[in-house]
Formats: sequence, C-alpha cells, structure tokens
Amino acid sequence: MTRSRANGEGSIFPYRNGYGAYVWITTPSGKRQRKYVYGKTREIVHDKWIKLMGEASKGSVAPKVPKLGDYLNTWLTEVIAPGAAPATYAIYESHTRLHIIPHLGEKRLDKLGVRDVQIWINNLRKTCLCCANERDAKRPIPRCCAAGKCCNDFLSDRSVGVSVPFSGRPSRKPCARNC
Repeated sequence: MTRSRANGEGSIFPYRNGYGAYVWITTPSGKRQRKYVYGKTREIVHDKWIKLMGEASKGSVAPKVPKLGDYLNTWLTEVIAPGAAPATYAIYESHTRLHIIPHLGEKRLDKLGVRDVQIWINNLRKTCLCCANERDAKRPIPRCCAAGKCCNDFLSDRSVGVSVPFSGRPSRKPCARNC
C-alpha cells in the first residue's frame, strides 16, 4: 500500500482542486494558531509548507497579510508620531486619510502593485479635491461644485510627485533664468 504523505507531513492534504497544508504558528501577540497554504500540486504545497515551517521555527509569523490602510495607520502611530514634528505628523496623517486610504486602503500589501498606484495617481490628478473630499457639501454656503461650478482645484505635479506630463492641463512655461 502506498502512502499519500511522507513521514512528518501529516498536515498536507487534498483540498478542492489541489492540495492544502497548515502549520502551527505563534502570532506576534503570542497566540498559537494554524496558518494555511494552498497550491495546485502536492510539490508546490510541500515547498510552501517547508518555507512556512522554517519561518515558524524562527519566531512569530503574521497570520494574514495586512491591508494598506491598516499598515499606514500603524506606520503613522508607531514610526512617524514618536520621532516627527507635530506638524509633519499632521500633514502625513491628513494625506493618508484623505487621499491614500479611501482609494487604496483595502488593497492587501502583497497584492498592491505598481499598476494600482499608477492608476490611483492618474485618477488623483484628474479629480477636483473639493469634490473628492466632499468639502463643498460640508460648507454652509456652497462655493463651487455643489453650486454647479467646479473650481478645478487639482493637485499640482509637485504635490503628486510625478514628472510624467499630463495632457489634461497646459504645461508650465520654463523659468526665464533657465532654472
């Protein structure tokens, strides 16, 4: 009789259209729980299982990949707040809260790609800021978008930090002093 699993591989099992495996890990909070890996073939799952076993033996392992919004909030409170000036923290917090988290906050860090960020930057450059952040709707007397006239309050190229030319706005004239 042939065995479906080798010795010590009791946690590799057939699962849906492939195989699955789990490893007992210790989370950063000190709790023990299972972490699962999946793949099409047993060999792929075995390689992932071996890698996960190595990580688990070295120390704590994160049970799931955080989303960008969670990561940015943690980064602000644990990295930026203790060492930065209060004004710097306020600017970073407002930019993440108003611009990054509403659009990219639900993306998992391992799934976030250059294409996602480029699409977000392109959309950010085309969107009126008071419309996107609903500033005009909160004002007692609407001044632009709610009154039917958009103020075209777009982010500048310097604010977005991208040097790619944008066809929607006229290009800036070079400085007379060749700066």
